[in-house]
Amino acid sequence: MPNLLVDVPELNLSASFMMGLAHKRFRVTANQALCDEVDITLEMFGALATLDHHPGITQQQLSDILQRERSATKRLVDNCIKRELITACKGESENKKARYLSLTPLGSSTKERSSQLMAEVRKQFFSALSPEEEATLYRLCRQLVTEQ
Repeated sequence: MPNLLVDVPELNLSASFMMGLAHKRFRVTANQALCDEVDITLEMFGALATLDHHPGITQQQLSDILQRERSATKRLVDNCIKRELITACKGESENKKARYLSLTPLGSSTKERSSQLMAEVRKQFFSALSPEEEATLYRLCRQLVTEQ
């Protein structure tokens, strides 16, 4: 096997190390595109996409869906609120402390433009793979994260 990315054969032969490198490369590419075009991060895109699909969920539910620490989700939500992408309101029913989140009109339009950008980024990133290889990669990654 040729020296792919690092001068450490044990790492070059490690699927988990290569998955990590691929993930980092994708994140850099996606964050750059999102930052340049709509001035958001990949994490913000995840929050906007989630709230578009699940409007009115609590901050805790958002944290659970994105599989992020509560403190990281709070910072993410606060940053989105500052940018007027998300609104938060307190609950009026059983849990008065809960913050219920929704997209603003700006958040909705930013999410739509971001979805288009992400489709372009994914297409470019996976262009080295055939459609069958991409489908296999997706299936295998999904199997790894759902079998735990």
